[in-house]
Order: sequence, then C-alpha cells, then structure tokens
Amino acid sequence: MNQGTKWLCAGLTFLFYLPVVAPAEQIPAPAEPAGQAPAAAQRWVGESDSSEGLIRLDVVVTDKAGKPVTGLEAGEFTLLDNGQPQKLVSFHAFDGTAARPDPPVELILMIDALNLSSQQVSHEEQEVMAFLHENEGHLALPVSIYRLSDTGLRASAQPSTDGNALADAVAHRSEPRTIWAVPAAGLQFSMQGYYATVHNLSSLSALGAIAVDGKRRPGRKLLIWIGFGWPLDGGENSLDWITEFSTRLREARITLSSVTSWAYQGREFKYQEFLGGVKSQRDANPADLALEVLATQSGGRVGEQSSDLKGQIDRCVENANAFYTLTFDPPRAEKPDEYHDLQVELGRPELTARTSTGYYDQPVYYDQPAALQRVTVAQLEQELAKAQSSTDADGARQLSGMELTERLSSTKLSRWRTALRGEKARQALESLAGASVFLALPAAEIPATAAPELNDQRLMLSHTMDYLGKTLPRLPNFFATRTTVRYEEPRQKDDQTWKTVVGDQTLHASDTSKATVLYRNGQEVSDREIGKGKKTKARERTLVTEGTFGPILATVFVGATAAHSKLQWSGWEQGANGPVAVFRYVVPSGTTLFKVDYCCIADVDGTTEFHKQTGFHGEIAIDPESGAILRLTVEADLEPRLPLSRSAIMVEYGPVDIGGKTYICPMRSVTLSRGRTARMLHQWNVSLGVYGPFETMLNDVTFGDYHMFRAQARILTDYEPAPGDKPVDSGLPGAAGAAPKPKP
Repeated sequence: MNQGTKWLCAGLTFLFYLPVVAPAEQIPAPAEPAGQAPAAAQRWVGESDSSEGLIRLDVVVTDKAGKPVTGLEAGEFTLLDNGQPQKLVSFHAFDGTAARPDPPVELILMIDALNLSSQQVSHEEQEVMAFLHENEGHLALPVSIYRLSDTGLRASAQPSTDGNALADAVAHRSEPRTIWAVPAAGLQFSMQGYYATVHNLSSLSALGAIAVDGKRRPGRKLLIWIGFGWPLDGGENSLDWITEFSTRLREARITLSSVTSWAYQGREFKYQEFLGGVKSQRDANPADLALEVLATQSGGRVGEQSSDLKGQIDRCVENANAFYTLTFDPPRAEKPDEYHDLQVELGRPELTARTSTGYYDQPVYYDQPAALQRVTVAQLEQELAKAQSSTDADGARQLSGMELTERLSSTKLSRWRTALRGEKARQALESLAGASVFLALPAAEIPATAAPELNDQRLMLSHTMDYLGKTLPRLPNFFATRTTVRYEEPRQKDDQTWKTVVGDQTLHASDTSKATVLYRNGQEVSDREIGKGKKTKARERTLVTEGTFGPILATVFVGATAAHSKLQWSGWEQGANGPVAVFRYVVPSGTTLFKVDYCCIADVDGTTEFHKQTGFHGEIAIDPESGAILRLTVEADLEPRLPLSRSAIMVEYGPVDIGGKTYICPMRSVTLSRGRTARMLHQWNVSLGVYGPFETMLNDVTFGDYHMFRAQARILTDYEPAPGDKPVDSGLPGAAGAAPKPKP
C-alpha cells in the first residue's frame, strides 16, 4: 500500500488504499448471479459500537436482604417499555471479581457547600475524608471530588484511587479544575432577596454540568450528592430541563444518590408523589427536579438523615462493580419528549432490579426521510414537459418533491437540463439526477443482449487488469478544471430544537466552485480553489471529493477480484461508443482497503472523530475490448446505529484529448452522504454536542478543460551587466562577476 485517496464530507473521509495490481492470470472467474447486497441500516447509538442498542441501562439486582445478586443470564430479564416487552440488543453481566467492568465504576463525591452552613460543610468534609482514608488511602474505585459553593463549581483534576491525596485536597479545599465560576454580579444578585431561585438554579446547573463532564469519561458512574438538596421555591419547572436531566444523566451512565447528616429545616416534602414521569409542560413542577426525585429516577438511593455520613457512602458504593448492562432500541417517537416508563422484571420474584425508571424518546433517534413522489425516468420526462409552461419556482418545487426509482443517464440529464428555462428548475433536476446515479437504468435503455460466457467475462476482466497495470500509469501530467455544485438540505434555524425532525428535506444548490486540478506522476498534487462559492467556515457542513484520477480504480478492482469478495455479471449497457459490460461486486467487511472517517461525533465537545473500516459494494462498467473502466460506483456497507447511514461515490470516465492524444479520464462524479447533524447546546454554564436529524449532502462534479502540464525553460544568451549591478560571487577561487542582464 503506497498511497491513499480521500473523500471528505463535513469531516467525512472515505480512505482507499492503493494496492499492487495483480497479474491478469490471478483474476477469479465471476460468480454466478446472486442477490443484491443488503442496504445499510439507518439508526444511531451515542457510542460508535453498532452492536449496542440506542438506550443503555445499568441494572443492579438485589435479594430481599438488599445484597447484590450476580450470575443471572439474559433470559431471566424482561424489559418493559410502557408495559410492552422489548428485545434486548446486548447484555453484559459484571460480578466485580471474575467479570469486572472496564473501565471500573467511577465514584463521584459532590460536596454541596452552597446550600449548607459552614458548620454543616465542615462536618461533611470530615466524613468524606474519613471515607477517603479507609484502607490506608487505597481506594477500591477511582474517585472524583466536586465542590459547589457560592463562587462556582470546581473539581479534582481527574479520577484517582489515591485516597490520601484526595483527602488532603478536601481538607485544603483545593479542587484545581474549574467547571464554571460565578461572577461578582451573580453574588450581588443572590443577596437581593432571590436566595431560593439562585440556589435552585445554581444547584441544578452544577448537577447538569457534572453529567456533561462525566460524559467525557466512559463507563458507569456513581454520583453521591452530599447534602439535603436545593430549595424548590421558585425553582425551574421547565419540561425541557426535566427531559434534559433525564437524558444527560442516562447518557453519562450516572446513578445519582443523596446522603446527608442534616434535615432541611422548614421543608416537608413527599418526593414519592413526584416519581412518575412528566409528560407535558402543564404537569411540570419544580419538585420534579428535586434531588430525591432525580436520584430515585436514575436508579440511585435516597439516604436517611444520619450523622454517620461515611457509613451512608460505604453502603452506596458497596459491590459497585456488580451490575448488569442492557441495551435496547426504543420504538419510534411521534413527537418530541415522548415519555416512556421502564421496568425490569426478573424470573425470580424474590429479586429486585434497580435502574432508570423512564426515558424521553425523541423522533430524531431514527432517520425519518421525507415522503417523496417516486417516479420513473419516463414519468419524469412527462413532468418536465409540463414544467415548460410553469414558472421557474413552481417547476423547481415540483421536481424537489420527487425521487427517481431509476437512473437518469448523464446524456439525458444534459439534454433535459438545456431544455429547462429557469436556473432553479435546472438545479432541482440536477440534484434529482445525482441522487439516482446508484440505481439501475430503465429497462428500455438496457440492451436485450445475452450475457457472455464465463470465459468471455474473465477475458474482459483481464483486459481491465492490463489497463490498470499498463495503460493507466502512462497518463501524462495534466491540468483539468473541476466544477463542483454542492447540494444540501435547508439549514436548521437557530431556535429549532435538536429533537425535531426537519420538515423540508429537499436538496438545494448551496454553492458552485471551480478548482484547477493538477495530475502529476500518478497523483493529484494540487487543488487550487478559484471559484465563486461561499467561503467555508470552521466546522461548517462540507462535502469535498478528491482523488478520482486513479487510485480508486485499482483499489476497487483489486478488492472486487480478491478471493473473499464477490464479483458477478450484472448486464450490458449502451455506452456512447458501443456496448458496456457491467459487473457487480461486494467486498466484505474486514478489508483494510476502505475506511470511513467522520468528524464529528456529537460528544461533549463535538470534536471526536469516528473511524470505521467497512466493506463496500457497487458496480464496475468496462469497455469489453480495451478493458477501460467507464463507470464506477462505491457504496459503503455501514452497520446499524452509526452516525452515517449512507456514503457513496460514482465516477464516470470518457475519452478526452490531451496534447493531441486520447486518454480515458474522469468526466463526472457524484458523491452522496446521509448522516446525522450535530449541534452545540449551551446550558448549565457549559456546552455539549448533541445529535440532530439526519441530512443528505450531494456533490455533482464535472471535469473539463484538460490540457498538458509542461515545464518550459528558456536560456537567454549574450548578457551584459546593468549599471549599478553588484558583483556575484560564484564561490570559485578567483571568480567574481556581476549579476547578468539581458541585452535589449
């Protein structure tokens, strides 16, 4: 492998490795006809492991004495979603000894110095230090310390099992990492009669920020809030806050518990009345975001008032590494914030399962493409005839609502495009045609010619191997002009929530750009943007296609003819200069030829890249006489629940004149991508990345103005020094002279 070719899409990269071309005699005979490769599924999970379901639950099972129970099998669990049994996508059992979670469960100790007096805080700190000093400071779990005060939220640098060092930090109140700080104006505001509201929002913001911060680290986490909670008078009662806490705590795999040595004076609160999920804004109440409610709903504990705070912490973390992890795919939601009740039942009635009591389902958990009018090429032609009497806007609107069921050839596209009068209608036709390039031609355009014998098929493929090994490397150095028209869906509005599926999913031309491509010594070595399109901003959606001049051909062909791949006859097509032989191929997963890189996964910072080596499939159309590849498609075989649901490229090749000779070079390419959008939310004084709806992006690229690249040099003789020229030292002994100047 000696070079790579990349296709970049909003950070999306298709990476092909160029293998050494095998001798023609190593080409296997094409396989007998078989079914098409299965279409890629279109679902997503927050982590890139497609074997895990969309919703993850950490479940603790205990007996009647409250002791953890291990060794259960998946068949002993029944997961009920709104009372309906759900199929488990994955099941993992951890007993804390033979099967331990990796990474280990993390313990987060939250010291609430905002809602307690200085005397109460001092007692809390002493109890926390006693816990940290146990076992001579050798902690069984990695521990993080957070502290909330009237100056902000701060934390230890990282999780640690050094209890003595952590205890020393607690004693000196030295948490080096600032999550967020309260400005001086905020302190003044809190002293002007708004104690309850400010302390409520500050406490909830701290809890939310810990969830966001915890999502940066993998694995399950036990969060123990040390204190009696926060005021509920005048507190936040937004349904959006309720759904966000439910979602972010679950995604961070946080089980929240509360422990306290102190009673909340003047507060009589029966939190058990608020444990049911809130289904609408009119049902929301500040008590729905009480510490006790959130703890119970996360599967955690609500401790009783006790001076033995250390003992309460011990009971919360006892057997922390003994639990089960279940994942499942939720049903499709009809509307945002659709509450679902969760229950885990066990086959043995004496056992109890403790986990999240519910979740909020969202429409964007699944791809929901718009319902378009499906038309054949013939039906499209009829609609185009009607469009002649329509306005440009009406014609574009009609075409944008369609989806072709057959491939619209480049020849017909060129002819029909010139017949349309309006630019908007032409762009709508181009995007419609671009999305169809991976489909079969209409039956009427496929020659009724019998398939060649297997030996003849193999002979054609041997011509192609010779073409790749002998003819292609002899391409001269040349320039070409690449014109790219980019199509994308309408942008989400700033006030549009991430939970809503976009209604308008039609493709519109966003910009057109031109680039001068230099092909030299078998590689694209230059790409100078000279176009009139808008400038791309950082992290803006883009889909850039490069590398269509060679490596993709050898990569795909060698991959398709490998022993573990499938290559079979597909049929004849009528080309511009005669019949074209079409083969269909499947390169299975596990290959090192094809890699998808996607930027970015919607993690907390929105900067983590997704990497996946995957199989691919497509078609290769060749000239049966010369073996030249005239058309090539590549579609990634993406697994379910990945950030991408589709990634594909098509390249058409044809004869061009370069320096008085004819070569087969790219004429047109189409790159298509469908995947998740990502948005940055700003809440709880921090930012986090979240996924939004799926979207499609398409590039339609044409190549032209091919001309030879030549380096020219001219030697000018008969020089004489110009007045004022300084001598030039040649570096030779005794040599000196002046800078030469040509005579007029």
